[in-house]
Amino acid sequence: MRLMWLFSLTQSMLSVAVIVVSVRLCRKGGTGASPGGGAVTACLRSCLGWAGAVGAAVNVPVDVLLNMRSPQCLYVCITLVCCPLLVRQFTVGLQLLLTVDAHLQWRLGHRYTRLVRRQQALCLVLLVWVASVVTAFSQFIVSNSPDTWAEEDSVGLGLEGGSNHTSPRPPPRVPHPQDRSVIGKYLPYAGFLSKFVVKDLQNFTYEELHGSHWAVCAPDAVLDAAFFVGVYAVAVFLVPLLVLLAAYLDLACTRQKTPPGRSRSLALSLLLLVLLCLPLHTTHVLRLLVPASRRPVWATSTATLLFQAYGLVPPLLFTPETTISSKLKPVGSPAEFCPPRQTPKAQTPDDA
Repeated sequence: MRLMWLFSLTQSMLSVAVIVVSVRLCRKGGTGASPGGGAVTACLRSCLGWAGAVGAAVNVPVDVLLNMRSPQCLYVCITLVCCPLLVRQFTVGLQLLLTVDAHLQWRLGHRYTRLVRRQQALCLVLLVWVASVVTAFSQFIVSNSPDTWAEEDSVGLGLEGGSNHTSPRPPPRVPHPQDRSVIGKYLPYAGFLSKFVVKDLQNFTYEELHGSHWAVCAPDAVLDAAFFVGVYAVAVFLVPLLVLLAAYLDLACTRQKTPPGRSRSLALSLLLLVLLCLPLHTTHVLRLLVPASRRPVWATSTATLLFQAYGLVPPLLFTPETTISSKLKPVGSPAEFCPPRQTPKAQTPDDA
């Protein structure tokens, strides 16, 4: 129990840190932008700051509830589990938009103001939000999740030592009579539909409708390992890695003069993405390939904390005062570093 509360306290401290840097980004996001793309850049920075601040504030109680592994209705549990996934996906999407925006400003030059508008940026932000919602809830959109999830004996993060964890038992299951029919009986939203479309509604009790959709709430009990590997890892790790790598290679291979510090900023973003996010995705791959293996408690907890710490990276990278490009001086021509050669003064008769 102490380890669980310590883990929750660490997650809460990270969320508070994300709130601080996100609010700072919102306050100073309009400064430090280039004159050509100032409006678009400031708009994207504000969206990133608000998304990080609101998302981190919501994640504080959600993380505590998920770590407690308390019994919840499946519909409530789906919301609790998918909320952090939605916040992370939306934040990463805004980070990619800001990266592409900075790259277009360098590539297009004076044409940037004619081709990129603020309305277009807001439309892209809305599209990223819709894509984030679809990604976070994709498992429950494309698949028929059976209502036997309460029967699974999930281990979870292992913060309580597996079988030593005790929690209140869910309500007993009451089988549905054969003469009654419920729309979507074996779907996670069956209890919701049964309130509206069902035969002999008056003879149904609450336990009959929701007893099969009540169990311990945890990410591993609701979400499959295949979803974490095939959908979530691609959305929040592989796609950002490819976009950042493509931008970095474009800067490295082009013959044009790159902005000062731009290559180093992209390299730092790539390095932090791999160091902080790859460990958690590795544990998901091991869970998918070797489901029977027992993973060390410290390894899974550390990977989760590192993954959550990555929430500090996007606000820090795009806050004007903390960007690498704003701290590095432009590299001028060699003549700026070498003093001009002085030619010997011709001797005049007066000097003689």
